[in-house]
Amino acid sequence: MKTGQTGKVMWITGASSGIGEALAKWYNKRGWRLVLTARRKDALEDVVNGLERPENTLILPMDVSEFERYPESVDTVLNHFGRIDCCILNAGISHRSYIRETRFEVFKKLIDVNYLGTVAHAHAVLPEFRRAGSGHFVVISSMMGKFSSPGRAGYCGSKHALHGFFDGLRMEEYPNIKVTLVCPGFVSTSVSANALTGDGKPRGTVDRTTEKGVPVDKAAEIIARAVSKGKREIAFGGIEKTGLWLKRFFPSMLDKVVLSSKKNWEFDREEK
Repeated sequence: MKTGQTGKVMWITGASSGIGEALAKWYNKRGWRLVLTARRKDALEDVVNGLERPENTLILPMDVSEFERYPESVDTVLNHFGRIDCCILNAGISHRSYIRETRFEVFKKLIDVNYLGTVAHAHAVLPEFRRAGSGHFVVISSMMGKFSSPGRAGYCGSKHALHGFFDGLRMEEYPNIKVTLVCPGFVSTSVSANALTGDGKPRGTVDRTTEKGVPVDKAAEIIARAVSKGKREIAFGGIEKTGLWLKRFFPSMLDKVVLSSKKNWEFDREEK
């Protein structure tokens, strides 16, 4: 699937800001037709107004945890564009709180949004991909889908689950349907400000490490190029990429490194 192809249809969730918005701009500029999904219609309209080819878009506002809406949404896309070629499953939410201080409902919401919402979307689109004999799921996971960290256990668990499901889907539907798992490190977005705290409220502040992360436009370019090459899995970021290597070969050392980097995971009480 080449980034320069025109006429193809790309469905992007979490498209109202951050990586999703940056990917919408990338693909719209290159002639793709877009389906943009997020909860807020007004935010999606702002994204469309900033595109070079706004006429090539369909806004489909919905909460990704409204699982029952996916079959109808797939029909809406097919009625509008006649096809679906690729889904970038980007919608998600993070969290910042220790397990002992977190209400169970927060863990459930993380699973509903990050994991089950993504699974429901793929499950609804899969029959169309099979009918067409091709398709591509691009799943925005995280390096936290490969290892964990204090204060992010619920988020990490929801991202770990994505790998188990979509690795299985890739093998079941090989070779016609592709799956690319994307594991970003720190990307400069508002994800940490929107992260849920132990009581379910947004944190409201941006982590220093997130603020200094990979620029979002650069992240979109990295992802798009990986998609065009049909990559199985990619990871990108800064020094945090070392964690992938340590997790694989020296897991005990990774624990020590994470625990020694307290400034990267300890939460200032006034920020809660």
